[in-house]
Amino acid sequence: ELAWLPYFNPVHMTIIDPMYCFLLGIIKTQWFNAWIQTNVLRQKTAKVDRELDQIYDLLSTFEMTSWVARLPDQVGYPAGGSLMSDEWKGLALVFCPVVIPLIWEEWYPKHKVQHDKDIDKRDKRERARVRRVAAGRAAQNRKDDDPVADPKEIMMHPDDADNFLNLAAALKIILGRITLTVTQIHPKQVKPLHHWVTHIFSQLQDYGPVYGFWTFLFERLNKVLKSYSTNNHGDGEIEISFFCAFSRDTELRTMV
Repeated sequence: ELAWLPYFNPVHMTIIDPMYCFLLGIIKTQWFNAWIQTNVLRQKTAKVDRELDQIYDLLSTFEMTSWVARLPDQVGYPAGGSLMSDEWKGLALVFCPVVIPLIWEEWYPKHKVQHDKDIDKRDKRERARVRRVAAGRAAQNRKDDDPVADPKEIMMHPDDADNFLNLAAALKIILGRITLTVTQIHPKQVKPLHHWVTHIFSQLQDYGPVYGFWTFLFERLNKVLKSYSTNNHGDGEIEISFFCAFSRDTELRTMV
């Protein structure tokens, strides 16, 4: 019915929530989908500490004010659980801009050396296969008659750390156009939200700063409501339980 209104523009009047789009969208995609799931930032083995463990060591040195969200001790591991919006914000604007360049500076050369070794090994096997075929000698294994497959691509992208700093700066000043670089480095992780953020300029012109229309307040209230015991109420009783508990806490805070 709204589409019948002559002044209604469904594209222009659709509000893009910056909290979900940036923090629970792009930042989460960069950290979890592009780095954790693809093993760019790897978990430790029985004997060797890897990228995630070095991140923990660096995070333990931070001394932050009370209003900056703390990250779980095992962020990146399943035991660390999922992050809240405040934690994603702290990850993107406070912790990772310091930690990620240090990780890339130390670990990318190691990845590059290992990848070069894999390429050399592949080339040697391929040359040996070509000489064997030219000499008419049969391979012991039929698979050895096929061309040697190329090694896996290097896990770390050399520009990923710099791009993350750009992404953090973009989040700081709400600059959506910088996400075009993300689509080039991680094309398989691109989602609709990478396009939605390009409309943030018109959103700011229409609704003002993001602090006026993002849903942090509602998420905090949802977290408060989830902390209340509902005793498995349903069929309308759960709403009454929420209201009574919320009113009790509000009156208690007013008295204190």
